[in-house]
Order: sequence, then structure tokens, then C-alpha cells
Amino acid sequence: MDRLSAYVLAADPTWLEHSVQSYYPHVEKIVVSYDTAGKGWTGAPIPVDECIRRLKAIDGDRKMRFVGGNFSSAVKDPMENDTRQRSVALNLASEDADWVLQIDTDEWIPEARCLLEGIEKVQSLGLHALEWPMRVLYRKLATGQFLEVCANGGLAHFEYIAPVVVRAGSRLVHSRRTNEKFLRAVVRGDQRSIQLQSPCASGEFREEILDSAQAIVHNSWARSPAELRRKIRSWGHSGRRAWVYYATTWLPSVWFWKQLKNMHPFFGEVWPALRIADCLIPSEIQGETHLEERTPSIALQRR
Repeated sequence: MDRLSAYVLAADPTWLEHSVQSYYPHVEKIVVSYDTAGKGWTGAPIPVDECIRRLKAIDGDRKMRFVGGNFSSAVKDPMENDTRQRSVALNLASEDADWVLQIDTDEWIPEARCLLEGIEKVQSLGLHALEWPMRVLYRKLATGQFLEVCANGGLAHFEYIAPVVVRAGSRLVHSRRTNEKFLRAVVRGDQRSIQLQSPCASGEFREEILDSAQAIVHNSWARSPAELRRKIRSWGHSGRRAWVYYATTWLPSVWFWKQLKNMHPFFGEVWPALRIADCLIPSEIQGETHLEERTPSIALQRR
């Protein structure tokens, strides 16, 4: 495979080690982008120093390059800062690389080898980006179990959000999205996800190339209330609507989650229902990095 690098935004410590270590053996370098003022895209404080400290602790092969910048300036739409920070990081990660991973630190790759094969597929098709499906975690219960977004009837649900791999030198137009031709990798047998209900858009190609267990696991809202409040304050989607949703839907969901339907905070039907998660979920035990006992090793050999 061609040279692969990655960039990381040092802002969200959720699953940070798990996320990076799931692809660390397969990349040649990782650009770590951080705001020098220690603020998020809205200007709210975020734990930048903690993220940098934890990243340095797992960088045994010295692959990481830490680059600061100003990504918290006052703007009308915080997504402008989101896109700008990612663009700067992508440009740096593109140096001496052919492909760049753009995996957020609250996203975990259960099986890196399948994703690498996806990149080879994109390359063989002459495309410029790879979109990978995600399973979305919604809430952690007192039992330690996680609620996962599902389709009606409790069936598996996947989101197809944006490319997680792009050709080096690609131009981002909105967060991780580009205007380049891309492959939307589809879970075998998935016909329910809302993004698959419409015909392919211009430049979009689809192919069923993975199983449900190989989809990225996204810890979207499955945090403690304090952690989620911190995320909302600094989030590109922050606003009154997000706070109202947090108070009226997410907080009390531990009691009536079985009754919730079409509960996405901005695009209701994107999240049809909830169920107890059956996907592989990383966990932290006594401050050390572990995986649930049912999770296979993620120490994959470099290709």
C-alpha cells in the first residue's frame, strides 16, 4: 500500500488512546493539531494539555508531530474553525504521504486491516476518498452497558457521515468532507440507513465491502453529563438547540430510552431508536488501557 499518515485533533480525550492505537502501527506519521490558547472552536476551554500528554505517552515510535495554531477565533459559525483546523492538519499530514487518515479521537476502529483494504479499493478505482460506516453510541447506563443507535425493530444501524481517508493534498470544504470522488463503503446487507435511501450523489460510488463488526464505533454522546457538557460548549454544532436537547431528551433518556424514536438532535429520523449495544467497545479500567473481555486484540501487524 502507498504511504499512509494521519492527523489528530488534540481536543477530546474520550477514547483517545484506544482510537490512535487502533491505527498507529499502520501509519508513518501523525500530525497532532492543537489550539495554542487551549480553546475549542467556540472559544470554550478544552483539555488540550491533557490530550497532548496522553498522546506523547503512547508515541513509542516517535511518529507524532505536534503543531499548534489559532483555531478558536470568534466566527459566526464554529464549523469554520473546525474545517480550518482540519485543513491545516491535513496539509501537514499530506507531506511525504499518499493517503491521510482523519479519525476523530472518539472514534475507534475495531479492525484496521479491513479499512486498509478499503483504501486499496479506493486506489484501484481511481477515487480520492473513502467513507466508512459508523455505529453510534448514545448513552452509558449505570450498569456499564452502552445504548447504541439502532434501526426500528432493534436492528443494526449505521451512519455514513464523511470520508475518514482522503488522498494527500485533498481540499476539505466542510469539516471532513471534500468535493472529490469517493467510495462509500457499505455494510453487507445494509438497506436501512437513511444515507442509503437516496441514489448516489455526484462523485459517489458504493460497494458492500465490510461486515457490521468492522464498522467504526463512534462515542458520540455516550459520556458522563460533565463530559458531554464540555463537548457541547466547544463543539462546532454548539447552540441553544443542542443544550435544549441535552436537558430535555439526553439527560432523562436513562429512564425512557425504549420509548425514544427519531431522536437525533438536529435531524430526528437519522437516529430511529435505541438498543443495548452489542458492538465491541473499548473501556478504561483502573486508569489503564484495556478492552472489554469479548474484544479481540487490536495489535495488528503492519502490512
